[in-house]
Amino acid sequence: MAPMSPLTLYEAPSRLWTLEPTFTSAIDRSGVTVADFLREQNVRWQRVDPGAAQVRICKPGHGQLDLAGYVRGTFRTWLGADRSSVVLLGEPREASPLEYRFARPENTLACAPGDDLQRLYFAGVWLDPRLDGWHRREDRVCWIGRPTPARLEMARGLERSGVPLDIYSLAPWPLSSWRGYAEDETATSRRYRYRIVAENHATHGYHSEKLFNSIRSGCVTFYGCCPSLSLPHLDGAYAAFDVQALVQRADHAPTVLEGISRVMFTEAWTVYSYRAFYQRIIDMARQVAART
Repeated sequence: MAPMSPLTLYEAPSRLWTLEPTFTSAIDRSGVTVADFLREQNVRWQRVDPGAAQVRICKPGHGQLDLAGYVRGTFRTWLGADRSSVVLLGEPREASPLEYRFARPENTLACAPGDDLQRLYFAGVWLDPRLDGWHRREDRVCWIGRPTPARLEMARGLERSGVPLDIYSLAPWPLSSWRGYAEDETATSRRYRYRIVAENHATHGYHSEKLFNSIRSGCVTFYGCCPSLSLPHLDGAYAAFDVQALVQRADHAPTVLEGISRVMFTEAWTVYSYRAFYQRIIDMARQVAART
């Protein structure tokens, strides 16, 4: 196989998130790190000297930059003046309306892609879901997330229905189920048989890292999301989030546990691997570089 042509990428500064700290993470279950993978792909990733890079990796988002910053760089990317960029939109559309308004399908990966953009899946490392010990976990429902009006309404309905609920969030919930802040999401989740995951916005196919984090923790997950969201690679590994489903949670457990095992012990989980995450970025960057 011919070696890949060299590709130099510049990661533009962002107040939202930075990719470079993930370079020591495992790319998949092979033990190869992200840094090793980038070298294999003949990719040089840098955060200095943007003029020497072929493609910029931009991560704009709500509240990221002041007006001067918009004028200097990010805004011109939205308008198409700078076509040597790959744009990663990691926020829902409601939080980043301008970024989505000016996004171009040929150079944008988005976690709320709708019908016009390519999907961005947030990456995570593989974890053993520890399903053998699932029955020794607390027979309660864990919910990790900040309070919103819709979530409060659902939580009150669960409490009225007698669902044993423990809620964790830095911001307090005005409910007796609130237990304070969960410093370690995985460790907290693994104490529970069941977990609720509700996306911040149920529109435009928004899909964050929350569901995969719950699945790899071995929780039977009840997921609230955009009605049009399709996740065939996770078929059977979670249940729909509604009060009646939570009341009858034990009925869902056998099927969902089987689905979790299938996802985490086959290649299905790799949709959320760092290999897939960076491969999408590199493939798009090479296409952008070829056009400029």
